[in-house]
Amino acid sequence: MDNSNKIVPPHLNAEIYRTDTTGTSTLSYLDYIRIHSDGSVLVGSSELTGRYWNGGASVFKDIAEARSITVEEKRSIPLTSGTADGCFVGTSNKVLLCEDSGAVSLWSNNADQQSVWNQWKEEISVAEHDNMALAVDCLEPEQFYVTAGADGNVKVWDINDMICTRNYLAAHSMMINALSVRPKSSNSFATGSMDQYVTLWDDNIDKPVLDLLKNDCCIRCVAWLDENRLVVGDEAGVLHLLDVRNTESDVKITEFPAAVHKLAVHPDSDKVAVCCDNKIVTVCEVAENSQPKVIYHDRHMHSNYVRGVAWDIQDKNTLHTVGWSGELKSHTVSLG
Repeated sequence: MDNSNKIVPPHLNAEIYRTDTTGTSTLSYLDYIRIHSDGSVLVGSSELTGRYWNGGASVFKDIAEARSITVEEKRSIPLTSGTADGCFVGTSNKVLLCEDSGAVSLWSNNADQQSVWNQWKEEISVAEHDNMALAVDCLEPEQFYVTAGADGNVKVWDINDMICTRNYLAAHSMMINALSVRPKSSNSFATGSMDQYVTLWDDNIDKPVLDLLKNDCCIRCVAWLDENRLVVGDEAGVLHLLDVRNTESDVKITEFPAAVHKLAVHPDSDKVAVCCDNKIVTVCEVAENSQPKVIYHDRHMHSNYVRGVAWDIQDKNTLHTVGWSGELKSHTVSLG
């Protein structure tokens, strides 16, 4: 009989709790996917049920190996809290992870270690965010990275020494959900927050450069199409197109039935993959001189919320998604 079904005398409650193992084998809810230029895949996950709310990340050598992921599988990198975002650092043997504890941790692959369970080791972890670290992006490969958190702060890191070189305290008045570094720039980036603002920053300046948008609801995600155009998703399910050359221009690309959660811009075209707080995956075409339109729509592959999207490195017509169903799915999108 499970411990949870026993009638326990009051003075033995503590003992039965210590020996209770029900609820410790929880499912992993996949939260994000990043693909390295060599084809390696980083998948982050959080334990949203059970007693511990742990998290972890797995690194696979390619998409084929990543498809074999199971919800009960042991993670390459176990964490004591959930993880909302992460990225590769230079090679595929090093990753930088954001943790729900507020920590930012750097992990490397210990190839000389014989035991398969110890192939990844934590080089350093710094907990300077006062709440969850929610987003990370690269300013300068293998050196400068920027993170944003639920504490409303933005931090620029020199990860060689794991030192915060620029700390934007109260960058936003509420939690920052989104962060995206401007293409072809090692200093400029945009953030989106629950305070309804999309803001442009420059690492050389200790104040915001410009508020790009004051929305009428929370901002959930941002992604640069090119050096001047920015795609923004909000809590109301609206996908916006902003142009930094004209901050008055706010083009509504399309509207979804749920909050827009994450975006992935195709590296070689004006296509944007979108996932929301539902099971639907959508791809929009946002060409500069034509009307935005939806070119792909799927609502059947995932059985739970889709949380992460990433374009394939080799096959430009393939989009990969992960979600709370615990599976990685691949979509064939005709880019024309």
